[in-house]
Amino acid sequence: MKKSTTLFTIACFGATIGCQKPAKQELAAVPPPAEPVQVQQYEPAPVQFEPVQPAAQQGAYIAPAPTVAPMPVGQTMYTVKKGDSLWKIAERHYGNGQRWPDIVAANPGLVPERMPIGKTIVLP
Repeated sequence: MKKSTTLFTIACFGATIGCQKPAKQELAAVPPPAEPVQVQQYEPAPVQFEPVQPAAQQGAYIAPAPTVAPMPVGQTMYTVKKGDSLWKIAERHYGNGQRWPDIVAANPGLVPERMPIGKTIVLP
C-alpha cells in the first residue's frame, strides 16, 4: 500500500504545482508633475475678408449670352402629346392631314415614326 500512497501524493503534488497563483506585483508609484500644467484658452485669429471683384474686372472671359433666333411670322410652337401623329397634328392645325410633310420640312431632324412625347415642334 505504500506504493499507491506515494503515487497519490506525487499526483496531487504535481497537480498543485500548476495551480498556484502568481504573486501580486506592486504598481510603481507615478511621481507628481514637476510643474503645474496651465490650460490656455483658444482664441481664433481675426478673419479679414477681401471684397471679391466681378469677373469682368479680374480680366476673365465672360461668354456672351446665347441668342435665340426669332421665330418667323406665321409659325407656332406645338408640344407633342400622347397619341399624336403628324397626320393628326396637321388635321388639327391646318384642317388637312395631307399637309404633314410641311411640318417635317419645318423641323429638320424630325423622324415621323418617332415622335417623343413632350418634344416641341414648329408648325409653319
